[in-house]
Amino acid sequence: MPASARRLHRTLAWTAAVTAVVWATSGAFHPLITAIGPKPVAFQPPAASFEAAALPAPAALLATAGIGDASQLRYLAVDGQPVLQVQPAGRGERLYLDAASGQPLADADRQRAIALARHYSGLTDRAVAETRLVEHFERDYPWINRLLPVWAVRFDGDDAVTVFVDTGSDRLGTMSDASKRRWQGLFQTLHTLSFIDVPYLRAIAITALVGTLFVTAGFGARLLLTRGGRQPARRWHRRVAWIAVLPALLFPATGLFKLLVGQLPTSPLPTPPGIATSTLTALPFTAADGDIREAVAVPVIGGAPVWRVVAPRGEVLNLWLTEADGSAIAGDDELLARRIASGALGTPVTAPLALISAFDRDYGFANKRLPVWRASADDGSGWYFDTRSGVVAAKVGGPDGALAQSQATLFNLLHKGHVLDPLGVTANQRNVVMSALAATVVLTALFGVALRRRVRRNPEIAS
Repeated sequence: MPASARRLHRTLAWTAAVTAVVWATSGAFHPLITAIGPKPVAFQPPAASFEAAALPAPAALLATAGIGDASQLRYLAVDGQPVLQVQPAGRGERLYLDAASGQPLADADRQRAIALARHYSGLTDRAVAETRLVEHFERDYPWINRLLPVWAVRFDGDDAVTVFVDTGSDRLGTMSDASKRRWQGLFQTLHTLSFIDVPYLRAIAITALVGTLFVTAGFGARLLLTRGGRQPARRWHRRVAWIAVLPALLFPATGLFKLLVGQLPTSPLPTPPGIATSTLTALPFTAADGDIREAVAVPVIGGAPVWRVVAPRGEVLNLWLTEADGSAIAGDDELLARRIASGALGTPVTAPLALISAFDRDYGFANKRLPVWRASADDGSGWYFDTRSGVVAAKVGGPDGALAQSQATLFNLLHKGHVLDPLGVTANQRNVVMSALAATVVLTALFGVALRRRVRRNPEIAS
């Protein structure tokens, strides 16, 4: 068995070695992509407010502007004055109307995007080189960022800092620069084979490469239990392999599992309904409300939108039903979350909801939205709801989501190293450990290649 295992191990050595070096090296450098990129100087939207006053009802202003259906709608402060921001159904760019006169504000969405980009980046003195509306995920703004549509604001300078912002929620999507884009593009090319754009061909190619790694590593592990040779290259190959064998199996296995699960069809999450602007016949606040940060019309599946009125410091002042009488609801964010959850799940949700204010293992950083409310469905799945937009932010578990949840858990624990978290390991320390493990895979492959070349030149040292 050892002789045949050694022959097969050598036969696949070159393909496995190149694959291991490329994947392990690009994986080891992946944490550096975030580390070398630009960092935000602010993590919360800018605080601005306007003084509540008697204003025309939204329906009247929107009818004059010719807007019958909207995806998003909110009052916000621009230069201290109330402005009605609206995203017409089917459009990416948002329009802005003076809340008192209904006068359209020209180029307002782009200008707000620039202001938000300066706020998050701290680049208040740099000129803007380019702005563009991003309505689909792309190479520089992949799906991991979740938020759409967003504006990409690129600032002048050799580093070409680009900030992606969502003007509908004032959230930061991500930040990038020339260096990060180069490294990110290289990672996507080498680690995920993103250049293969044929459906299922990328999954087939990666499966074949992972299979080669498995066979090579498996027979290599078998050989570790036998007596090694006396040559220095062979001894070092075996010594490092004792450490590398586990990551050499787990890293590609969890990566392949993630890829294959991602190929499976999934049920789309319920989406908020459009807002019929003709129903917005009452103002969602009065002069007694004082200063207001924003008033958002939150769409509810199967029900009328609910206005969410927020004070300057972020607390919810009140909730207003979108009805002719503009009646206020005695409740808070949890009540609104319950309405959104009941509409999304198709059944009244009466159990207490959990407020999630930090990312965790079930609701990870990739979901972007915080805070959210978590509701548990009868099938055991967990649903997360954003009361600022009415969006179902995520669904975790349940009969149709158990496989995806298992994949995400294994990937986070074994591929990204969160199995070390209970030991008190910080994110930077975890990255160092995972990069070191990837380096052992690279070293094992390189020692193996050196040994293979020596064997070819001198077959007498093969045994």
